[in-house]
Parts: sequence; structure tokens; C-alpha cells
Amino acid sequence: MQAIEQAMFDAGMPQAALMEKAALAVSRRVLELLSASDAGRGGSQPVVVLIGPGHNGGDGAVLARELHMAGRDVAVWSPFPRHKPLTAAHLQYLERLGVPRLPEAPKPGGNQLWIDALLGLGQSRPLPAPLAALAHGARLAGQCVWAVDVPSGLDDRHGQPLGACFHSQRTFCVGLYKRGLLQADALDVVGQLERVGFGVPSWALHLVQEQEPLPCGVTAADRATAPWPEPPSAADKYGRGRVLLLAGSQRYPGAAVLAAAGADASGVGAIAMAMGPDVARRVSDGYPHVLNAGADLSPPLEPGPLVWRQLPDLGRYDAVLLGPGMDSSAPFVAHAWEPLQGFAGLLVLDADGLNRLAALPEAEAAAWLRGRHGPTWITPHIREFDRLFPACRRGDPLERAAAAARTAGVTVLLKGPRTAVAAPDGRCWQLLEGVPTAARAGLGDVLAGFAAGRGAMAAAAGDLDHGQLVGAALDHLHAAQQLVREGWRRPSPPMVAERLRQQGEQEGQIGGA
Repeated sequence: MQAIEQAMFDAGMPQAALMEKAALAVSRRVLELLSASDAGRGGSQPVVVLIGPGHNGGDGAVLARELHMAGRDVAVWSPFPRHKPLTAAHLQYLERLGVPRLPEAPKPGGNQLWIDALLGLGQSRPLPAPLAALAHGARLAGQCVWAVDVPSGLDDRHGQPLGACFHSQRTFCVGLYKRGLLQADALDVVGQLERVGFGVPSWALHLVQEQEPLPCGVTAADRATAPWPEPPSAADKYGRGRVLLLAGSQRYPGAAVLAAAGADASGVGAIAMAMGPDVARRVSDGYPHVLNAGADLSPPLEPGPLVWRQLPDLGRYDAVLLGPGMDSSAPFVAHAWEPLQGFAGLLVLDADGLNRLAALPEAEAAAWLRGRHGPTWITPHIREFDRLFPACRRGDPLERAAAAARTAGVTVLLKGPRTAVAAPDGRCWQLLEGVPTAARAGLGDVLAGFAAGRGAMAAAAGDLDHGQLVGAALDHLHAAQQLVREGWRRPSPPMVAERLRQQGEQEGQIGGA
């Protein structure tokens, strides 16, 4: 965002005009929210704008001016002896308008709304002691705070609190989303994140992207533009994709059932399984159309893991899912995995498939993945990721996923509060939303099956793209969000799988074979 602003200044955009443009956009949104809040409160809520020395403080001063002009009860407080010229000019005008400037810091815990416009972008040092004490007191008192662009005390690049922070209930992200605000350690500080656009010119955005590709932030609303595989209208069940599931064990039989539910919800034409007999019976009970592929499986020693002696003919499938619930105590057996490395279709590795691969030294595991004859998607949570890629532990989830994608030549979906996806061609995405109550065992099995089914459909249609893994994550998110909106506070994995199936049917993505 700073690079875009500089490009606009270099092109002749006056700094004062840009500040006015951005701050007015935030002011309009704040006034909308306050008006809606007044109706529920039965009265007007007083506002105190906390103003810093830089241009973030200038944004806050413009906001205070607009609130005053709209008839709101507003005051400002700034503990800094010096301000940048634009901010100082706005503060001077506020004084002329009669907007009160508090001589001391406001007291936390009242019915006032505080708007934090203290520091903004590029914070790298802890708050000064008086501000840190105020932030701590506000946090303890449950003070209502809204932040302009970035909560004070938070590193917006990496999402790390620098010490005490002003914890916001709502953060207005100006222009572009700041990636650090999406990371796990920042979520409690940021509150509800809302982007406020002010007309970033496309040429400035393109200029910055030419220097370094920007990651794409996506929400469930972006499902409409996410790629979905479109088999030919005359395609039979095999033309709509064939997926093989290698999942489940005596210890974790439910994972195979949930993976099958996810694959079924994708609309893929044919699903087969290679599982132990007890697990296969459980899957067949719920999904009788899932075929048994007849792999040569060694009988597990109770409660030992399932190991295959010989896989079925993988050439019959467009995608293979390996891993959910297979029991991580099984070793990596090189000769047994050779058919998977030579498989030209899509391989989706999840859970214990990743853990078995992680039994190899990191360089060997990455070499195995790079040596695959077809595309590979992996869907780890953070602990599985760290076991497989210990050298990629630095940075936020998006940086870590991107490093692993480059190292191993795979597409990485790193699950978390804000799931990140990175492709080996350098593209990367991060979900801007999450459903905390959907962090439940089994949801990853549903997602893995759904992604494998979607990938099989795309491979059969000849249009497999890394973005389809992002689309699967968005559909998964949307299904959980729908259930929560309908009153299901803790959506279960089977409920999410069923909702995914309903979504596909409603949107015409699942049809008759």
C-alpha cells in the first residue's frame, strides 16, 4: 500500500488530496455504522478519536471533522508534541471548528467509542509506555475501540503484537488488505476486518505487482468467480472424473467415511476405495455407490496400521486421495509408493499420507514430491506441515506455504484460522474469513475428499488448475458459514459434507451422469 501511494504521489497526486480521499471513505463507513448503532441504543454514542503524529493521525483528524459536521458528539486526544504538517493543519482546523481536544487521556470503560488513529502502517516498535498502559487499561475495561487501517501496537506485515496493543472490535483496512492482519496472532487484536476502498488506480496496482506478485485475499463471496470444472454435457460417469480413496484404518475408520462424504459432495462421477474390509463396510453402509478397488492390503495387527502390498491400477483414475485416518505409525515403504510417484493424475496428500512421507529426511521427501509424474496437492495443518517441511517454519502461513510450494513443486493448502494456499508457479491466496467453531476433528477429511473429487473432475475435463483447490476451500468455508447463520453454532463434519452436496446441486455443479 505504501508503494502504491508513492507511485500516486510520483504521478502528481497531492498528499493532501489522497489523505482527504481515503479519510472521507472511512468517515462515510463510520457514520453508517454509528447511525445503525444509534437506532439500537436509543441515543447517540460519544466518540473520542485518538490521533497520532503521522498521516494515520491525519486520517483520524479528517474523520473527527466529518463526525463533527454530521452533528456527532466527538472529541480528539493526541499526546504527541509534534505532528506532520498535514496532520497539524487538520488539528488546527478542528480547533477552529470547536471540536474539543482533551488535555488528558480518556478514561477506559465508559460508553464512549474510541477510534484508534495513532500509528497505522509500518509499526516496528512497541508502544511508548503511556500508550501501552492506556491500551492495557482499555483491554481490561472492555473499551469499545475501532481502528483506522492498523490497530496501534501491531506489526501489520507479520501479524505480531509488538507488546501491548489497542484491541479493536472493528478495523477499517484502507485501500488494500494488510496481510499481517489475517494471521492467527493478530485476529484477537483486529476484530472484524473490513476493507474500505478509495479508488486505487489500476495502473498503480499493476506497477507494484510487476515488482512482486501480490497474494490474493479471498472470501466465500469469491466462490462465484472461482474456477469450477465443467465436464462436457455428454460426459458419462467416467467422463465426470474418477477418484480413488486410500483412507481409514481400524483405529480411525470415521476418517474414511468423511473423506467419502466429501468426495461424494463434489459431484465426481465415480468413487472407488482401497481400504481394509471393516473400514470398507462402514463406507459402503453410507455410500453404497463407492466401489471397492480391490487393493492387495496386508491385514493389520491390532491396532497396527494398514499397509498395501500392491495398489490397484492407478491409470484408471484421474485423482488419488491418500491419507485421512490411515494411522501415522506405518512406515514409508519406497517400493509401495513407487506407483504413486509414477501416477500421472492428481495426487492429494492429507493427514497420515503426509506423516508417512515426513518419515523421510526433508530433502528426500521434497525430492520425492518433485519427482512426481503428475500434479500434487497437499492439505496439512500446521503440525503436519512442520513435520514435512521443518526448513519452512519461518514467516506467516502464507510465506511458509509459498516456500514449501517452491521447494517441492506442489500446491499447498495450509489449514488454519485463515487458510493459505500457495502454488508452485508463485500464485498464492489467503482466506479472509474463518468459522472458529468449525475447527473440529474430521472437517479436514471432508475437505480432502471434496478437493480430490473436484480435482478429479477437472483432470477428466482437461482443465486442472491450482485455483480449484482454493475454490474447494471457499466452498468448504461457505458451507460452514451457512450452517452457523442457520443457528448451528458447532457445525459437524457430516453436516458440512451434506451442505456441500446441497450447494453443488443448487448451483448446478452436481448433475446426473
